[in-house]
Amino acid sequence: MFRRSVSFLMLLALCAIPRIAGADASSDLVEQIVKLLSNPDREFRAAGLEKVRTSAKGAAQTQAFAAQLPKLDDSARAALITALGDRGDAAARPAVLEQLGSTNEDVRAAALVALGEIGSASDLAVLLKSLTSASGAEQQAARIALTRMRDATLVKTIAAESKSAGPQLRGKLIEVLAARRATGELDAIIAATTDSDGGVRTIAMNALGQIGKPDQLAAMLPGVLKAEKGRERDNAERNVAEVCKRIDNEDQRGAALISALGTIDAGQRDELMPLIGRVGGRRLIKFVADIATGDDASRRSVGIDALGKWPDASSADTLLEIASKAKDAAVRRQAFLAFVKVCANRDDRNDQQRLERMKQALKEARTTEEKIAVINRTRTAYDVESMRLVRPFLDQPEYCQAACETIVELAHQRQIRDPNKAEFDSVLDQVIKLTDNKELIERANRYKRGETWERKR
Repeated sequence: MFRRSVSFLMLLALCAIPRIAGADASSDLVEQIVKLLSNPDREFRAAGLEKVRTSAKGAAQTQAFAAQLPKLDDSARAALITALGDRGDAAARPAVLEQLGSTNEDVRAAALVALGEIGSASDLAVLLKSLTSASGAEQQAARIALTRMRDATLVKTIAAESKSAGPQLRGKLIEVLAARRATGELDAIIAATTDSDGGVRTIAMNALGQIGKPDQLAAMLPGVLKAEKGRERDNAERNVAEVCKRIDNEDQRGAALISALGTIDAGQRDELMPLIGRVGGRRLIKFVADIATGDDASRRSVGIDALGKWPDASSADTLLEIASKAKDAAVRRQAFLAFVKVCANRDDRNDQQRLERMKQALKEARTTEEKIAVINRTRTAYDVESMRLVRPFLDQPEYCQAACETIVELAHQRQIRDPNKAEFDSVLDQVIKLTDNKELIERANRYKRGETWERKR
C-alpha cells in the first residue's frame, strides 16, 4: 500500500511540473522521467515510459531519454526503445541504431520496429538484412518497420529490390508491398507471379489477392498457368477470383474475365476453366456451357468440371440438363455428380431451399453411385427433414453406410438436433447398431448425451 501511494504521489508530481513556466520546468520534468525509467518498480517505469511518449518535447529531451538506454536491463531497454519509437523524434535514431548490436533478441527487435517511426531511407540496408534474419522476431520487426516507414522513396526502392534480390528476400519484399497497399507498384508484384521460385509466385498471387485491381486480370492469368497444378494452382485461382469480386456487377465481372481470357493462347485457355468456375455468375455459365456441350469431347469434360466448381447453385440447372441429355455414360456421370455438388453448396440459399434441391437430385438419380452422392451431400442442408429424407436408406445395405455418415453429421448441428431429440436419439440408436465405424458410434453416443464433438484435424 505504501509503495502504491508513493507511485501515486510521484505521478501527481509529474503532472504538476509542466504547469511551471520556463526551462527549469522542462529540465525538472526530464529529470523526474529519467528517475522513473531507472526505477525497478514496473508501475513507476510504465509511468515514465508514457511520459517519454507524450511529454517534454524537443530533440534535447529526446536525447536525454535515449542516453538512459545503456543503463537499463534488457527488458527496460526494449520498453524504452519502443517508447522512443512512439515518440517519433528522429533525434533518438543514433542511440536506437546502437541497440541493433545488442545480444538480446527483444532489444534488437524493438530497435528495428522503432526505425519504422524514426528511421530514414539510409536504414533500408539493415532492415532488408533483418528481413531474412535467423531470428523470427527480427524478421517480423523489420517487416513492421518497412510497413510503417514514411519515406516517400521507400516503396519504389522496395519494388526495385524485389526484382533482383534472392528468392527469400524477394518474397518478403512483396509481402511488404502488399502490407503497404502499394498499388502503384503492382507491375513489380505481377512480374513475380511468373517467378522461377514457387514460393515467390505464391506470395505474389496472395499480394494481388489483397490489393490487385480488375485492370490487372489479364496480366494475372500467366501466373495462374505458371503455377504448379495442385495447391499452388488452386491458390492462384482463388486470388484471381478475389480480384474479380471487386467488380460489383455480375455481368461486368464475367465480361471482364472473358476479355482477359482472350489474351491467352487458345491452346492454354481450357486450363483456366476451373478459374471461371471459382468466379461464377450467370454471364459465365453460358460461356462455359457452350464448351461443355460442344463437339470436342475433351473440352466437354473441362467445361463440366468448371460448372461443378461454381461457388453457388446457379449452374445446377445447366448441369442437370447436360446430364439428362447425355448419351455417353461418362458424361452423364460427371455432369450429375457436379450437379449434386453445386446443389449442396452452403451459399446464400436457406437450408430448406438446399433440401429441395437434394430431393430433386434424389428423384433424378439413376444409379447407386448417384444416389450415394445425393445421400452424402444432403448433410449440408441443416434441417430435420434432411434426416427424415435419408433415414429410410438405413434399411438398404448398399446405401446404409452413407446414410449413417450423413445422419451423424446432421446430428452434429445442435440447432436441429436438440428440438427433435427423441427422434434423433432413435435414429442414432439405429446408426450405432448398423455401422462398424468406431468414430461414428462415438459421435452418435455423444450427441445422444447432449455432448459436443471436436472434429479431428
